[in-house]
Amino acid sequence: MHPRINCYLLALSLPLIASANLPNGRYFQAISTAGSIKNDLWYQSASRQTPIYVSQTVRSSDYSYDEGSSITFYGDRINDKGEPVAEAIAQIPSNASRLLLIFSPLVETNAQGFNYNVYALRDDTNQFAFGSFQFINASSQTVAIDLQGNQFILKRGSSNNLAVKPPERGDLSIKVAVENEVGQWLSNYTNGWSHRSNLRTIVFIVDGRNDRVKILRYRQTEPRE
Repeated sequence: MHPRINCYLLALSLPLIASANLPNGRYFQAISTAGSIKNDLWYQSASRQTPIYVSQTVRSSDYSYDEGSSITFYGDRINDKGEPVAEAIAQIPSNASRLLLIFSPLVETNAQGFNYNVYALRDDTNQFAFGSFQFINASSQTVAIDLQGNQFILKRGSSNNLAVKPPERGDLSIKVAVENEVGQWLSNYTNGWSHRSNLRTIVFIVDGRNDRVKILRYRQTEPRE
């Protein structure tokens, strides 16, 4: 179960696909929820400044990071002492090695002085295997999921990881409903999703318009031997 998510991801509802290349060790990949980050941010790794390139449409390449509890990202701001000012901090989940970082730019600098919210997901294949779906409810509502008969409820800030057998033919059916103020379930999303044993899919559920939610899918293909 992931902790409460502090950012509401405002991106297009697209099935984003990337081929995986997964070396062992401490690495992260990143996605932006609004526009690209074209080397505007950097972090310190192995005593070197490393700029990052992050897209809205596909996972970034691998970036290595140092052991610790967080990764701090800087831009071009400096303080009165000439020291870099943090633009964002990603908190590393305990016992994680591979991470997927979600960068969400803020309209205004927040109380901590940051210009981005960053949410760090465990991306280790032993915890999020190929052939699986990981659902994360980043919306402000409670939602009900029915994925090919696998039914569960996600409260705000909660998640669920499940392995799903690929269909012999066609797609998986997916239905999402939202609970309204009086406890009624309202249909919000119905579709068919392709699925294979060599795919793993992260599904973000975020706030949409008119009390609806938006579904964001990020798919990754298992690397060939």
